[in-house]
Amino acid sequence: MRKGVVVCGANGERGMILERVTEAFSKDNMSKVIQFSVCTVGLSPIMLEMGGVDMGSIVTVNGCRNKCCDRIMEKNGLKIATSVVMDDHIERKMGPCEFTSKFHFPEPTEEEVKAMVRAMEQAIS
Repeated sequence: MRKGVVVCGANGERGMILERVTEAFSKDNMSKVIQFSVCTVGLSPIMLEMGGVDMGSIVTVNGCRNKCCDRIMEKNGLKIATSVVMDDHIERKMGPCEFTSKFHFPEPTEEEVKAMVRAMEQAIS
């Protein structure tokens, strides 16, 4: 069975960072995991099971400490094995989720992307 990594649907700067993190994480880890957006599987967890996910090892990736991803999953009866929160791994202050029309953010640094990838890799091991 594979680990399920469920990524927050953050908007704005946080969403842009999560997109880069997911790209970098996928390069070395896609053979071990299957990734979904919480917006896709939060209300339809059968997709995780159909994807061969060990339902006891779901990893959530949250864009902020609000942990919306965790809340959506738990509300629908799914148990989370590990939760990764971006604010715990990226040191600079980031704004809250914003409408995507406000896309005027600094590019995430290589170190920020690597810090999140390391946290996600640690969560699946």
